[in-house]
Amino acid sequence: MSKIKRKSLTLFAKKELETIHDYSAHYNKLLRKNHSQVLLDLMVEHIDEIRQRHGNSDKHYLIETGDLLILCLELIKESKSCPDDILSRCYDRYHKKLPRLIEEVKIKKRRD
Repeated sequence: MSKIKRKSLTLFAKKELETIHDYSAHYNKLLRKNHSQVLLDLMVEHIDEIRQRHGNSDKHYLIETGDLLILCLELIKESKSCPDDILSRCYDRYHKKLPRLIEEVKIKKRRD
C-alpha cells in the first residue's frame, strides 16, 4: 500500500519560498557566510523578538512568527528536503504525542 502524499503548502507558497530561498542563499554566498548557520542565527533572533513582543501584547509578534516560519521552511529547503514531507511527518508525530501527553496528565490527576 502506498503512502498518501500530503500537501501543506500551496503552489503559491512553494514558489514564494523558492524565490526567497534563492535570494537569501545568493546573498549569504556573496558574503561568504554559511547559509544554514545564518538561518539558525536569525531563528534565535526572531524567537527572542517574538517573546518580547508577545510579552508586551504587541501584535507585531505575529509578523515575526511568520518570519520565523519562513526561516524554518528555508532551512528545510537548504537541506534539500521537501517541506510537505517534513510537515507530514511532524503532523503524525504531534497526533501521536499530544493524546499520549493528555492521557498521562489525566492519569496523574486521578492519582492525586
